[in-house]
Amino acid sequence: MKKAFLLLFPMALAFVLPACDSEDPENVPVKEHKVPEPVNDNTISTDFNANSFKSNVEADLLKELMLCDPNAPNDTEEKHPACSPKFFRFFQLTNKTPLKDGFMVMIKAGVNGWPTRRLLIFEREQGKLVKVNGFNGYLIERRPTASGYDDIVVRFGERIDGYLYFYNCVFTWKDGKYDYQLCEAINDSRIKAELMDSMAVEIKKTLDEKQYLF
Repeated sequence: MKKAFLLLFPMALAFVLPACDSEDPENVPVKEHKVPEPVNDNTISTDFNANSFKSNVEADLLKELMLCDPNAPNDTEEKHPACSPKFFRFFQLTNKTPLKDGFMVMIKAGVNGWPTRRLLIFEREQGKLVKVNGFNGYLIERRPTASGYDDIVVRFGERIDGYLYFYNCVFTWKDGKYDYQLCEAINDSRIKAELMDSMAVEIKKTLDEKQYLF
């Protein structure tokens, strides 16, 4: 699987990057990455050190899912996480759904030994929380839709031979979960419209092979 990915990903980049809308193609690939500043109200940036819970509901949900230790002595141990906003950030699934019945939770890298940030999505069914989506990536944008379930943009990253590659992918709510649509950008260089469909297929293969979707 690893060998297949290493062959596929550079080939996909070689095909996409020359055709991306970018003022400075020399920036791709990059050694370091800075999260872009929010450009509109739908863009999401997360600093866990500045994060906070709005009520006791968030901690209760974490306990219900057994994602944290309510008896942890502090909120500094990522491998033994307290039920703290320093490790977890919550988002309502829809404006009309109470947080306790439907939500997204973003988890800081390192928590429970996991190397990357994760995004988990849950809905309550017959009184029990059910995971409908899992991503080895993090939420960077929500786009309102008529259905009430926002389209979401999830950012995935991978280091290959010392270089960082990031790709921003769009997911739409369909049949009770978020469904992959396409990838819009690689290393913040937007893929041209005429290549979106063909690259969507190749990048989906990468996401599946690397188990970025679960």
